[in-house]
Amino acid sequence: MPSENQDLPKTQTPNSPKLPIPSDIFLSLAALPMLGGLLAAKAAGEFVSSIGIESEEVFRGSRLPVLNFPHSQD
Repeated sequence: MPSENQDLPKTQTPNSPKLPIPSDIFLSLAALPMLGGLLAAKAAGEFVSSIGIESEEVFRGSRLPVLNFPHSQD
C-alpha cells in the first residue's frame, strides 16, 4: 500500500538570513534591560506613592484649628 505523500514534490524552506550572532544571545541581551526597566518602574512607583503620602501629612497640619492659649499674667 503506497503512501499518498510519496508523489508530492518536496518544498524548499525559505533561506533565513544568516546572523553572525545567534538569536539566543540577542534574547539574553534584551532580557537584562527589560528586567532593569521593570525594577526601575517599581522603584519609581514606590517613590511617587511615598511622596503622595508625605504630601498628605504636610497638608493635614494646615487643616488643624488654631488654638488660643491663655497668656499668663505676671
